Amino acid sequence: MSTPPKSLTFGSLVLDVGRLIRQDFRRRAQHLGLTQPQWSALAQLHYHPGLTQAALAERLDVHPVTVTQLLERLNKAGWIRREPHEQDRRALRVFLTASAEPLIAELARLGQQTRARAFDGLSTAEREQLETLLLRVKANLCCPEAAPSDESCDDTKH
Repeated sequence: MSTPPKSLTFGSLVLDVGRLIRQDFRRRAQHLGLTQPQWSALAQLHYHPGLTQAALAERLDVHPVTVTQLLERLNKAGWIRREPHEQDRRALRVFLTASAEPLIAELARLGQQTRARAFDGLSTAEREQLETLLLRVKANLCCPEAAPSDESCDDTKH
């Protein structure tokens, strides 16, 4: 196993790995006819049901108007529903519908294939160590400066 050239910083290496993972998944999922923002939004809503549109925009790192347009397309396809927020009348919470379940199952299957490819050649211990270290890096960047409401620092599975 070779080490990355010194010109690759930690940040650029993480970005490159993320880009390559998305490319691999996109190739596997192209038959579904979904865009990357669409499958990313569906995944977020699967793991975090009831996110507000604003929180979803933050998690996807896009402008709230972009999320509104994205959700309109997912709503027309019958995969999501929006409900008024109980405490904030201005906000809408977003949930997957039962129609999205087969799609989520297929996305999960494809995600497993991508993870298997990404972790090829790593032992279980190495994989667990890598995940543990990345979670620690994430925690370092999220806290203590992150606002308590910063849902992008939620450590639940994405």
